[in-house]
Amino acid sequence: MNPKLLKLKTIGSTEKLMLMLMLDFPPIALFNLRAGDMAKELGTTRKIRLEPISNLVEVGYIITKVVSSSYSRTISLTPEF
Repeated sequence: MNPKLLKLKTIGSTEKLMLMLMLDFPPIALFNLRAGDMAKELGTTRKIRLEPISNLVEVGYIITKVVSSSYSRTISLTPEF
């Protein structure tokens, strides 16, 4: 767990949980989880998970791309983060 991540004031607690999950993923691979899988990991629902992703994109911490063939979303951390 990154202590600096917990001190960020620009994002909420759900966004921080999502970033922690992304940081635990191996850095050599793209973070690629379906909405339901990520929600299951965080103990939330798919719908609740989509709003924090939008917030993280607005702040500029992540970049997302939807992969239609596998119905998943690829998420990359930005250099600003």
